[in-house]
Amino acid sequence: MRRIGITMAALGLATLVWTVPAQAQLSVGVSAGATYSSMGGSRITATDSDWGALMGGYGRYDLASNLAFQLEGNWVAKGGRGTVDDSQVDFDLDYIELPLTAQLAVGLSPTWEWNLYGGIAIAFNTKCDVSNNAGDKAACDEAAPNWTFNSTEWSVPFGTSFSYLFTRSALTADFRYSYGLSAAIDNLDLKNRSWQFILRWGFEV
Repeated sequence: MRRIGITMAALGLATLVWTVPAQAQLSVGVSAGATYSSMGGSRITATDSDWGALMGGYGRYDLASNLAFQLEGNWVAKGGRGTVDDSQVDFDLDYIELPLTAQLAVGLSPTWEWNLYGGIAIAFNTKCDVSNNAGDKAACDEAAPNWTFNSTEWSVPFGTSFSYLFTRSALTADFRYSYGLSAAIDNLDLKNRSWQFILRWGFEV
C-alpha cells in the first residue's frame, strides 16, 4: 500500500512539473479549520467521533484548462473513540499532513468559483495519546506498549470547495473527507477517517 501511495504522489508531482505552462498562475495562502474524526477497522466497534483543529498553508497552480494542482502542509488533529476487545479506548492523534490534489475549477460567475478534487496525502505523526476505559490519557507508547503505532499514514483526500475571487486574492470554503489507506495502529487494523472543514485565504504571486 505504501508503494502505491508513493507512486501516485510521484506521478502527481511529475504531471505538475511537465504540464505547467508559461501562463500558469501560482497562488499561496494560509488555511485553518475544524476536523471531525473517527477510526475504522476490523477490531473497533461502537465508534464515536472527536472534534479537532487544522491549520497550515498551501501552494496552488491554476492551469489554462481549468485544471489546478494544490500542495498543502497542514497540522491536523485526528483520532476517535470506540470499543476494542471489550475496552473503551479514546485516541488523540496529531499529524503533519502533506496532501497533493488535482482540482477541476469551474467558474460560476466573475467572482465565484467551484472546485472538485481528489488526490493522495502522506502524514507524519507528531502526537499520540490514548486512554483505556475512560482513564486519563497518556502517551501511546506508555499506555499501550503492546500496540504498534505507525509514525506515517497514507490517505486519500477528496472533496469540494467554493471560492470568492477578489482582484488578486481569494477566500475559499473547503469541505473534505480524508480516507485512511494505511493503519494508524497496525495490530489493531485501525485507520483514520476524518471530515475536514477548512477556510483558506490565498494570494497570487
